[in-house]
Amino acid sequence: MHTISDEIIFDYLANWPNRIPELARYAYDEWGALFKSKGQNYEDALSSYRERANIDSLPLTLVALHDGNVIGTASLKIHDLDIRPEITPWLGGVFVVPQWRRRGIATQLIGRAIDEAHRLHVSELYLWTPSAKSLYERLGWSELERLKYCGYEISVMKREISANRQPPARVA
Repeated sequence: MHTISDEIIFDYLANWPNRIPELARYAYDEWGALFKSKGQNYEDALSSYRERANIDSLPLTLVALHDGNVIGTASLKIHDLDIRPEITPWLGGVFVVPQWRRRGIATQLIGRAIDEAHRLHVSELYLWTPSAKSLYERLGWSELERLKYCGYEISVMKREISANRQPPARVA
């Protein structure tokens, strides 16, 4: 397993299926308004994370754990913005538990997700964000467009995955 300290482990959600309900609860609590605007509930979040418990194919989710508890996550998704169905694949669901924020965990998760995209021969990734545009720009993402979506003003962003990037081993 890969760590940034002795305390934090980065791994595939597929290796921690018992953490899916915890992860779905975090997602639903964080993005509940978005789920509701799409007619979805906690059970939909749970189902979505079960579908992402993969290692060698999309969709997949990475988790950061401390003492076996989820403290952060990022996913590679086939689709993530229903008003742009032609765009694929996506980085999405980047989340860090509030008390663990500002420690570089999101940056580590994003970097690992990019490594996973490269390992899976993905040449470009997209994301959308209502609030973290500057973080993603610092990490090499470029804004493609700004849109209104489910009551949010969002930035749709893109990142090329370098063919010269050293292919990583699996996360764990």
